[in-house]
Amino acid sequence: MKRIALVLLGTVLLSVNTSAWALFGDDEARKAILELRDQLKSQQEVQMSLYDRLEKLTKEVQTLRGKVEDLTNSVGKEKQNAETIYDDLSNRLNEMDPKAKAAAAASDREISAKQELDRCLSVFQKGDANQAIKCFSGMTQKYSKTKVYPDALYWLGSSYYMKGNFAQTIATEQRLISGYSKHAKVPEAYLLVGMAQMDSKKTAEAKATFDKLIKLYPKSSAAGLAKKQM
Repeated sequence: MKRIALVLLGTVLLSVNTSAWALFGDDEARKAILELRDQLKSQQEVQMSLYDRLEKLTKEVQTLRGKVEDLTNSVGKEKQNAETIYDDLSNRLNEMDPKAKAAAAASDREISAKQELDRCLSVFQKGDANQAIKCFSGMTQKYSKTKVYPDALYWLGSSYYMKGNFAQTIATEQRLISGYSKHAKVPEAYLLVGMAQMDSKKTAEAKATFDKLIKLYPKSSAAGLAKKQM
């Protein structure tokens, strides 16, 4: 490109030189030639600068293309690795021992039961006896094989007591007492039975229930409350 520019410059200078001598004096012709030479030199420098910038941009584009290709390959590998891990986990789950599968299912059921218990308790705390009875009753039917089932029984009996249905209170709490005698809620269940009996005007039965509570669980807070009822 530089050679072409020099050839063009020489040709122009030659033609200008010939015409300049014809039109101007020696000094004016030389001045015109020098000015033209400077202009051509400036244009040549601009062209060379543009050429350098074009070369630089071309290299940058090539570099970016290389990076894009690297990223594309990396994403492809990551996707392949993820698929491999997923397939491996899927195969392991399929090969899992039936007992392990049953244990996993039981764990999920316990979590669901605890969440349902919390939901029913929030209803109970709002003082809506009918909705609380409905919630806890449904829970005792659906989650009878879970660890929170005795808690659901206790709160179902408490919901009946809040509604004033003392017969159902006694029957429900008796299910807890007879079926889960070592559960932490049993002392409170005895207390609730005794209170329901008192409200039902069954004073002798209530006294017998309180006596049994105090004898079996003398250090419980429920026993302390029972003593105050007698």
